[in-house]
Amino acid sequence: MKKYKISMTKIIYIFTFLILFSCVNDKENKINTLQVKLHNLTQNSLEMNPQKVVDAYQGFKENLILVRDCVDTLENEFAQRMNNYKGLKKACPQFLRTYELTKRDLESQSIQIQNFKQDINNKLIPTDSVFYYLELEENNVQKIADNVINLIDLYEFINAVNDSLYEPIKKYAENICSNKEV
Repeated sequence: MKKYKISMTKIIYIFTFLILFSCVNDKENKINTLQVKLHNLTQNSLEMNPQKVVDAYQGFKENLILVRDCVDTLENEFAQRMNNYKGLKKACPQFLRTYELTKRDLESQSIQIQNFKQDINNKLIPTDSVFYYLELEENNVQKIADNVINLIDLYEFINAVNDSLYEPIKKYAENICSNKEV
């Protein structure tokens, strides 16, 4: 029987290789995870329809003019509805601004992650710095994720308010206007 003689240096080389190989896979996995997360965030933001917000805001402005022109005194229930409806005054422009910024952030971050991955593959980033840069990219993606979540909440608020209050307020104001004309 032959005994296999493995020197200590060979063991060190093997462990070093395994550690480096696992680090490369870990880095690549994290970058791939960031790319998937960005893709999902992009899909979520694409599901929102900014035109629906523009239409809601336009309807809000039209109803507000109608209410100002026709409604002298407000019933308590209608006044409460109007106060809720006026939330669209700030929410719609805020959504449109945030939507455009988030869309731009998603696009630039996707490019940034692709460039980062290429820089790693081309060994342009020192190995000891990769995890630092990876952490920065993870933080950037998390900020974008937080913005998308806030944007979705704002979008749902706008749609809920518009869906529940646009028609009742419009009908009420039109009814008051038609009664004044008689």
